[in-house]
Amino acid sequence: MMLTVVIPSYKRPQELANCLTGIDAQERQPDEVIVVCREEDAGTLEFVKQWEAAPAAYIKRHVQVSQPGVIHAMQAGVAHASGDIVAFIDDDAVPWKDWAGRLLDYYRDPQVGGVGGRDMIAGQDQTIKKPVVGRVTWYGKLIGNHDQGYGSPREVDVLKGVNMSFRTALVKFPEFMRGKGAQVHFEVFLCMRIRRLGYKVIYDPELRVDHYPAVRHDMDQRNAIVRDAVANASFNLSVALLHGLPAHRRPARVAYGVLVGDGRMPGVVRMLFGVVKRDRRVVQTFLPSMKGQLEGVLYYFRHAGAPAEQKFKLKEGQRTDITT
Repeated sequence: MMLTVVIPSYKRPQELANCLTGIDAQERQPDEVIVVCREEDAGTLEFVKQWEAAPAAYIKRHVQVSQPGVIHAMQAGVAHASGDIVAFIDDDAVPWKDWAGRLLDYYRDPQVGGVGGRDMIAGQDQTIKKPVVGRVTWYGKLIGNHDQGYGSPREVDVLKGVNMSFRTALVKFPEFMRGKGAQVHFEVFLCMRIRRLGYKVIYDPELRVDHYPAVRHDMDQRNAIVRDAVANASFNLSVALLHGLPAHRRPARVAYGVLVGDGRMPGVVRMLFGVVKRDRRVVQTFLPSMKGQLEGVLYYFRHAGAPAEQKFKLKEGQRTDITT
């Protein structure tokens, strides 16, 4: 099997350099590494051209895109990928030296469609461990915990974008996702679609990357409330879950989203508790969360009768300008 690693990057050349150093240190080298960057990002482009000029055991490519958003960048990367397996890693993460070899081992099983692992977040208490990782409950609650997973490898519903891989032929991207940068929760759609096709998605907590969360150059900020970003994330999650869940579980998801909500996207009950506790974050995010959920539910059911390729405008990777 051939492995292509795709790294979307925007205005973080130093973080990208650290990531590529980790790629170079792999015990099992990838066959190809593709860096996707925006054409106006002069700093990253300058660095990438220097990186391409240096010799390596793998093929080096960079792809320039003009459109913002991680999905467009990943589409462009996959469009130029030669590997049977495509792995995605964020530019602010550094893979452990056994990363590439470990993930490839799982694909010896033809029923495995996706593999991912743990991101060790810098500054976080690494003694905190969570037994449940990457699952969607029967009523539609998304449980992440990818950064705190432990124990044996196991099947999951969802992987985390910072550390995930798939069979290249299975990767199709949803065009409905909102946002111009991180496009939060795109992984939910990708993984649950592959699960619905009958493939296994595996989480291995020993498949690790060190994650150094860097500044995002878009509205989806990590530690700030941006109402449009909350609405976008809420919309994306609602549509992705409604698509991924079987029909008899979709009403429960709608009810859970409205009444309880998810994390930074509170429902009615979370909002009421927030009022009592004087939690400004919960109160401020309630209305945009509801707006996103409502629009997501309406979007899904408006297109419910259409084939998936039309409903969600699923697309293969699309070729763009490339420099090799």
